[in-house]
Amino acid sequence: MPRYVRYAISALFCFAVMVIAVYAFDGRAASPTWRQDMIISHTLSERQQGLDIHGQIPKLSDSFGPAYARINNEVNAEKNNLIEGTRRLRARSITFSYEVFHTNDVVSLVIMANTRAVTDRTTVTSVNFNPRTGALLSLNQAMGMDITPLAEGIIADMIRQNPARYYAAFTASPTGQAFYLTDTLLVLLFDEFQLSSVPNSTRTIQFVRSNIRRFDVARNSYRISQDRYEIKMMPLRFILERMGYDNNDLSYNDGQITISRNGRTRIILNVGENNFQVNGVMQRSLETAPINVDGNIYVPISFFDQILGLTAYSIDPRGNITFMTYMRG
Repeated sequence: MPRYVRYAISALFCFAVMVIAVYAFDGRAASPTWRQDMIISHTLSERQQGLDIHGQIPKLSDSFGPAYARINNEVNAEKNNLIEGTRRLRARSITFSYEVFHTNDVVSLVIMANTRAVTDRTTVTSVNFNPRTGALLSLNQAMGMDITPLAEGIIADMIRQNPARYYAAFTASPTGQAFYLTDTLLVLLFDEFQLSSVPNSTRTIQFVRSNIRRFDVARNSYRISQDRYEIKMMPLRFILERMGYDNNDLSYNDGQITISRNGRTRIILNVGENNFQVNGVMQRSLETAPINVDGNIYVPISFFDQILGLTAYSIDPRGNITFMTYMRG
């Protein structure tokens, strides 16, 4: 065999060994796809300082890869937090159970604890991680965006529509809640009595993921009002289309702007007039009146979160704006 052929074979062999070594020690290669058999049910049966502890919590097997121990430590820490909270209630026992949800990018271990005390109650927590890297994930990391302000608005709207059912002053941040993802849903989980005084085990708030819209509006796409307030004026049709409205949902005739949505909501504004109607009822004033510039209608940025609702936005230092909205149906 010629020497150059032997050299080529040796080089290929060394390269193969290097690739195998990299994948052997890279957490991303440890678990290329999530398998349900990577979860082991760990049964609890013990007594601590007068508290009976029962049930099951999830544990990852070492087949998951190098990150399994770190995730198991997080599960154990959450279990201990629930036990400490139970002990403060002077409870007699706590019983654990769990569920597992997963997508291609997120595995959620939802851990529930039923506490027997003067009043039985259920608390819930979750451990969420990337199945390929083993990295623990917050809500925003799992969603790939800062969904906090939008989720807060949706929860506030839900409470506002059902004031007799929920605590009106509920202020907990969505980022502190247990959650899980499916391919179609984001589900926030709340402890029993956290949202309402009505016993109902854990409560869930579901978001249809495809209804969450995120888009950018560049600084050169909007105008600034010509007054001392310098209000950001947004191109109405441009933003409505990205929110999911159809062309037929917006009409403009002789200075009057009409926005409709599924035949349920009808908003009327007028160019140059600082007021608006919703379903025929006159509402409070706008931040400033809509304007028409070369056939394009501009409205104050506050119109989208304060009037259309279920919308949040952030502005970067250069003036570019990121909108997030939730379209129900």
